[in-house]
Amino acid sequence: MKNRRKNDRNFIIWQYIIGSVIVLAVLTFSFLYILNLSMDPYQSAKVTASRITRQYADLDKVDRFAIYNGEKSYYSLLGKNRKKTQLAVLIEADSDKIYTYELSKGISQEKAKQIAKESGAKQIDKVTFGYVKEQPIWEVKSGTIYYNVGFETGTLLSKEGL
Repeated sequence: MKNRRKNDRNFIIWQYIIGSVIVLAVLTFSFLYILNLSMDPYQSAKVTASRITRQYADLDKVDRFAIYNGEKSYYSLLGKNRKKTQLAVLIEADSDKIYTYELSKGISQEKAKQIAKESGAKQIDKVTFGYVKEQPIWEVKSGTIYYNVGFETGTLLSKEGL
């Protein structure tokens, strides 16, 4: 009788262990599946934008891709063409408009960061090439504040956020 209780207890412990492993596996695979689904639109946009820039803007190598959301949404790509000229390419998400800029003809990301810091930015989270009010900009994000710095002029155009 005593031996049977011990076997029953061992059996129950193994059931808990196996059940816990199954639940943990289901939760892990569900999390990974949802993560994959959430990244799919971003990856699709990146592939499409890269293909378009190779075809229409002669961008041979893409170094950075981002999605800029301002007045309109743009796919923002930084890279080099076949002549090794550094370019910024903006593709308007809801139309067929493509804007191409030589990075040497405007201020650098570093200069845009410096201008944002002079305007009150503390720690810079990211810098994205974008388009506002018919002109290219560097959008500098610092916490919850966005600093829009004119690419061609180097002036602070706006400071938005909380």
